[in-house]
Amino acid sequence: MPSNRKIKRALLAHLPADQEGKIYELGSGWGGVAFLLAHRYPNCQIIAFEGSFVPYFCAKLLHQFYHYPNLTFLRKNFFDHSFEEASGIFCYLYPGAMERLKVKFEEELHPRTWVVSNTFAVPGWSPERAVSLKDFYRSKLYLYSLATAAITSPARNQAMTMSKSSTKTKPNEKPHQFQ
Repeated sequence: MPSNRKIKRALLAHLPADQEGKIYELGSGWGGVAFLLAHRYPNCQIIAFEGSFVPYFCAKLLHQFYHYPNLTFLRKNFFDHSFEEASGIFCYLYPGAMERLKVKFEEELHPRTWVVSNTFAVPGWSPERAVSLKDFYRSKLYLYSLATAAITSPARNQAMTMSKSSTKTKPNEKPHQFQ
């Protein structure tokens, strides 16, 4: 099911104002959120993953008409892709996928990465904010900042230790700020 208009408005209202780097949409469907992210962040590379052929094909077709040079649609399994360079991730998936992604996120994402999940929370994580919408489904957006999420796992603790000593981390770089 595509993310509805109220979800897209809430997403725009709460995303960080400034963003750089790569933003991933996992389960992009028809591409509505991917196009929104590409428009909002023209200096970012937006990479949208969709496994089902029909929505992927329609999104690629729409991309021919509403071309954003910073947007790429991929028809492949995002579990086979590394998210180490991600500055942000949006997903609208089912609980089983969120459970699997939790492990992948904890292993690969750096502390400055934000994650927004439509409807389904990342199990065991505390969102920085949960936005309840007044739509037909009573949808919720879960907004996570890895720098502040209460994530306790050996992989996460090791990743946090490594990122603090990593040369990739800029000394004065701050985590994003949700609006």
